[in-house]
Amino acid sequence: MQDRNTGGEAERGLSRRSLFRAGGGGLAAAAVVGLGEGSASARPASGTTGVTGPAAPLGPLKAAGPHAAVERSAGHGVRGAAGGPVRILPIDNAKFLAGALFDLRVEASQVDPATARIEISVDGQDGPEPILHHDPVRTSSAKDSLEVTYQQVTYPAPGEYTVRVTVTSNGKVTTGEVVHEVVAARRHGRRARNVIFFLGDGMGSAAITGARLLSKGMTQGKYHGLLEMDRMEARGIVGTSGADSIATDSANSMSAYMTGHKTSVNAMGVYESNEPDPNKHPRVESMAEILKRARQMAIGVVTTAEIQDATPAAVWAHTRRRSEYLEIMDQVLVPTRTPDVLMGGGLASLLPKSQKGSKRKDERDLVNEFRQQGFAVATTAKELAATTAGSPPDKLLGQFHTGNLNVYLDRQQIKKPEVLGDWQDQPTLTDMTAAALAVLEHKPNGFFLMVEGASIDKQEHPLDGPRALYDTIEFDQAIGVAKRWAEGRDDTLIVVTADHNHSMSIVGTHDRRKNQGRPANGIYGDAGFPTYTDADGDGFPDDPNPEVGLFFGWSNHPDHTDGFTHNPVPVQPSLIDTATGNAVPNPQHQPGAELQNGNLPLHETNCVHTVDDVSIVASGPGSDGFNRFLDNTEVYFEIMNALGLEVPTGE
Repeated sequence: MQDRNTGGEAERGLSRRSLFRAGGGGLAAAAVVGLGEGSASARPASGTTGVTGPAAPLGPLKAAGPHAAVERSAGHGVRGAAGGPVRILPIDNAKFLAGALFDLRVEASQVDPATARIEISVDGQDGPEPILHHDPVRTSSAKDSLEVTYQQVTYPAPGEYTVRVTVTSNGKVTTGEVVHEVVAARRHGRRARNVIFFLGDGMGSAAITGARLLSKGMTQGKYHGLLEMDRMEARGIVGTSGADSIATDSANSMSAYMTGHKTSVNAMGVYESNEPDPNKHPRVESMAEILKRARQMAIGVVTTAEIQDATPAAVWAHTRRRSEYLEIMDQVLVPTRTPDVLMGGGLASLLPKSQKGSKRKDERDLVNEFRQQGFAVATTAKELAATTAGSPPDKLLGQFHTGNLNVYLDRQQIKKPEVLGDWQDQPTLTDMTAAALAVLEHKPNGFFLMVEGASIDKQEHPLDGPRALYDTIEFDQAIGVAKRWAEGRDDTLIVVTADHNHSMSIVGTHDRRKNQGRPANGIYGDAGFPTYTDADGDGFPDDPNPEVGLFFGWSNHPDHTDGFTHNPVPVQPSLIDTATGNAVPNPQHQPGAELQNGNLPLHETNCVHTVDDVSIVASGPGSDGFNRFLDNTEVYFEIMNALGLEVPTGE
């Protein structure tokens, strides 16, 4: 976090005075009066950048992306902390690793921003704590607000810290208080040198069960084999809710894993504030930043999504809006955050705007900028294999699609040219995982590698069970690559989990030999067993649509038609009627099939995440810490415990 532009002296306090000074060069308490001379007042919100909807209009209908719902509805303001005229960020009950950097922000509303006085004090168990270094940044995001932000502060030692705030304006005094818990990493037994973190996006229990049925098969109720993730040392449960809602998004749920802090839907690496610029909300140091800073560890990020998407970006990025793709790319090129390995799709945000497929607004060539930082570059599976053959490069950038990689079923099995477009030679997730390990295993201080199976979620949103399960199998096989690499070592922690659950369930079977549509769905004793086959033994069914397939149920969905069979090509279940703004069945989604009445808000075109807990499994040093129920923020601290990370606390 040490590298960002803080806005210059125009926003820094010029009339701050010390109330109490303690050792260490910082302040334990301070008073800030008004904006100060030359300070910026209310700043306009920046424009939204990033990707748009996935399809062209169809008559009066139009497509809406599966993450349209993450933009908060009108009338719902900041909800990440208790309301009132004084707001303190980080929020009450936040937990910190001693030495981790964060921004301390106080927001006062219903005040005169020119004359309001904000007094801040920080007390630990042994008295005042001098953490308020440097002058704060002052802003006024509304005509009756004053905000004060101390950037890159840290709690130096474990304990309980209390931040108290008093605001005086127009003769009125208001107060606020939060308590923060600070811990040190604890490690009993051998310490992990490397961490491989697998994230199955949207991978609930149904996805795991379905992948096991398709990949391993079953006879008389017994599986013929187990998945790689089934055979791990420790197994626990994770609660996924965020700071502002019980229902989470990939951005804030992955951010909890990567920072140890709750945040709001759509945000990563920040606490939601009243700041209008999505990229200036108060930040918390990410796992990648702290591991690079404290131990000089290498970082790897591998995904089947765009590298700017919520899960991979949460490894390094700080933004309130997950769609800030160009800002996210600017941030990844900052040396204190840049991964040594970065692979996936998203080339559209790296290409100059004059090149085909670019979504940039300038002529910057970020692929070339990566090359200038010493990265080898691969754009096809063939190039990736050649790049890592023999002596691997020191750094590796893989860009295999302008958008998300195609799903496994379309990319590796069906292979329709019209579906794959210009990207006929995309690597598998197992290919990318093996390549990442080939680069990272030579790093002298160990590594943290994040591997995401992104399209489990991306296929559950449009109610495409078979495609979601094939990607779950691919994800599990990537776990196998890592387990075989770590076999015989005692220094690598492997963690496998999901960021949130989804609406998919396995209800029974669908038997096309007996009937079509809904009457072909078998439950209880009528379900029997599916007839998927795997003649080539690659772990994937030869046909995603056998005579007896799985009957997929969906706990939430829009109005759509469903014949309960496999879609030959990916199709959105519903589209927006431009005349009403409501979702209506997509006439190209299993035409002629029976209408399924929806239960979601009328404007939703895809199914959405659910609040259900997700599973977590782990093997290697520190895996015993995951053998319990964990809040998603606790996953961060258990990884730090496994590493036994000690963070420098000096300025």
